This record gives sequence, C-alpha cells and structure tokens, in this order.
Amino acid sequence: MAEEFKKKKDEIYKLVMEFEMKMKNNFDIYYDSESYEKITKWYIDNHKFKIGLKAVNFALSQHQYSSDLLIQKANILIALQKFSESLSSLEKAHSLNPTDENIFILIGQVKIILAEYKGAISILNKALIYSENKDEVNYQIGLAYQAQKNYKSASKYFKKAIEININHENALYDLAYCLELTGELENSVHYYKKFIDEDPYSEYAWYNLGNIYFKLKNFKKSVESFEFAIAIDEEYSSAYNNLGESYIGLENYELAKVNFYKSLELDGPSPEIYSAIGRAYYHLDDFATSINYFQKSIKIDQFFKESYYWLGKSLVSLDKWFEAIHYFKKAHKLNNENVDYIKSLAFAEYKVGNMVSSVDLYTKALEINPADFKTSLEFSLIYYESGDIEKAINIIKEGIVEVPEESLLYYRLVIYLMDSGRYKESMNVLESALSLNFDNHEVLFDFVPNFETQSALIRIINQFRNNNLK
Repeated sequence: MAEEFKKKKDEIYKLVMEFEMKMKNNFDIYYDSESYEKITKWYIDNHKFKIGLKAVNFALSQHQYSSDLLIQKANILIALQKFSESLSSLEKAHSLNPTDENIFILIGQVKIILAEYKGAISILNKALIYSENKDEVNYQIGLAYQAQKNYKSASKYFKKAIEININHENALYDLAYCLELTGELENSVHYYKKFIDEDPYSEYAWYNLGNIYFKLKNFKKSVESFEFAIAIDEEYSSAYNNLGESYIGLENYELAKVNFYKSLELDGPSPEIYSAIGRAYYHLDDFATSINYFQKSIKIDQFFKESYYWLGKSLVSLDKWFEAIHYFKKAHKLNNENVDYIKSLAFAEYKVGNMVSSVDLYTKALEINPADFKTSLEFSLIYYESGDIEKAINIIKEGIVEVPEESLLYYRLVIYLMDSGRYKESMNVLESALSLNFDNHEVLFDFVPNFETQSALIRIINQFRNNNLK
C-alpha cells in the first residue's frame, strides 16, 4: 500500500515537472482536465498558491466548463485571501453543477468571511436539500450566526449538527463556546451527558464535557471527563493538554507536568505546550526550569505573549526585578489591554523605584477594569508603603464604589484608617466588613502588629461572632 502511494506521488510530481518545463519553454501544452486537477492539487498541497493560480487559469483556458477546476481555483484564491474573486469562481462552478453540496458549503464559507451572512445562510439552507452531510451544513449555518454574535441561533444549528453526528468535533466545541456566552454553560452539562448516554465511546463528547467542567472550575469532573476521552483514544493530545490544565486547577502540578509532556510527545513542540510545561515547573518552584521552557516557547514564536508574562513572573520569584520588567514590557507591548500584564509590570516598576511608571500603569489597569478589586488592593498598597495613606484610602474607597460587595476592600480600609488615626471610622468600616464576610477578618493579622493587643478590634470581632454566628 505504501509503495503504491509513493508510486502515485512520484507520477504526479513528474507530471508537475513536465508541465513546468513545457510552460517555461513555451511548448504546446494540452492535458485532460483530470491531469490538470492533479497538477493544481499538487500546488495546493505544497502551498505554492501563486504558481498554482497560473496553472489553474491555464487549465481553465482549455477546460472552461470544469467545475472541479473552478473549485480548485476558488480554494487557491481563498488561500491568497482573494475572497471576492474566489466567490466569483465558485458561483461559476455552481452554475455548472447546481446540486454539488461542496460548492454550496464553500460559497457559504466565503460569504461568511465577506460578512454576507444572510446570503451565506440562504445558500446553506438550499444545500440541505441536496446534501448527504447535513451535519456539516448545519454546522456552517451555525458559524454564520455565530459570526453575527447571534449565539442562541448558532447553538440551535450546532445542536442539529451534533444530533446528526455526535462525533462532529467542531460542532461540539463551538456549541460549548456559544452556551458559555449565553450563560447556559451549566445547562449544557446535561445536554452533553445525554449524547454520551447515546454514544459513550465518543471521545469528542467526553472532551467537550471536560472543557465545560473546566470553565465551571469543577476540575475534579473535568479530570474525569478528559480521562474518559483518553481511555477511548490514547493519542488524543488535546485531551492530555487539557487534563494537564485541570491538574493545574487542582494544584497537582506533578500530574499536570506528566500530561503536558504526553501532549508534547504526541504533537511535538509548540509555543503553547512549552509554555504549559513552564507553568507547571513555575508552580513547583523550579524557576530555572520554568524559565528554560518559556524561552523555548518564545524561540518558536516570538509573539507568544503568555510566555513573556510567565517568564517575567519566574524572574520575579528569583528577585530579578529588572530582568522581569524587560519581559513584562514585551508581554504588555503585544497586548496592552491585558490587566494581568499591566499589574505585573506596575508592581515590578514599583519594586525598582519607578514610582511614576508604576502609578501610571495601575491607573491604566483600573481604567480598563474598575471593578477589579485586586488592582485596587495592589495600587493602594504602593501608596501605603510609601507613606501616602490618604491616597491609599481614596483608592480603596473608589474600589468600594465599584465593588461594594467585596469584603477585602473594607478590611484593607480598616487598616489604612487605623494607621491614619481615624479609629472610630475604622471600627464602623470593620462592622461592614464582618457583615460581608466574617472569615476574611484574618487578613487583618497580616497588617496589624500585635493584633492581640488591639482590644477595640478584638471586642468588635468577638461581639459580631457571638451575635451572628451562633
């Protein structure tokens, strides 16, 4: 079988070389349409799209009514991002072969790219009349609705695709995505379980169920689901990767590492998998090794921002603040709206004495997401440690306006008010904090020296405990 395949491959290559020689020397050329299709496909398979376009245009000059050659031309034009020209070629092919479902689907896909969503949905609905692969057509209709951000309608068609073919991996994945955006993620668990009951050996269904549990932060269930997917398909590399991520969620970093390495073994190197392995080592406090893997990741893809970020965090753990700043800046440059990148850079700038830069960055972080109470806590702390308690207080108060239900903001305000001598006000705030979350009062221990001597604080805490927690 392998020898036969190699022989056929060699024959096509000889045909391509013969065609190119004749073109170069201006010889008379004529092949049947099937031979031209082989030549053009070779160019497509080898990503030689520009010369492939010349070849298919030459072929069409001799076989202008070949719908297959027109489809090949359309695929080349898609690869060259000439979508309008591609659509024109497909419409010619459709006029020659009006019942070919592949042409319907391709036209729909190109119309989606061109944001002609109504036209895409219309042509794909017509395809359902002729198609034997109705799962794929329904999936494409779902994509058209998804592109319009009509996630409920998209979900409807993704479900139709799955009902026809439970193993339609892309439909399963995109359905989970849409259900998440429409707030139906928890309900979707039942939906996927139903299909698993019908086909318990669908690795794709188990995989997507695992993804849903992961997004719900139910990491034990996600581990279980990914393990079922792997039991069905022992070479399911994405399942190993996501199993590793689930173990990260469970803080079992050794098992995370094992599964990341398995994914690497199956799929080979990538910036994503090197970065994942790096994160496992980071959480295991092996910062030298984590740095090595993040650098490997960046070597493959110099624009892989996550690895720059985690490389910075690893260097911070080694107290190499200036080096960390270098990598945080790279991550920030690649995505200047990511709050985690901004905050990490802001704190690092503060640690090396660049107060102005730090303040500017924290201010930007709060502008992007004023409801991120952790940013308010961090930002206020740099003023508190610098001795500007009033500014620290103001930042926390602004945070409370944005997130009035977050007890940690109130507890931090208690500390700042006490340090500024505003004891009565701090005690009033303490009562509010205790009402919101009593257990979080332990954060006071980290800030208040000789906590046991703070009789007023202890009295209010004990009184609240006795009155409300009986």
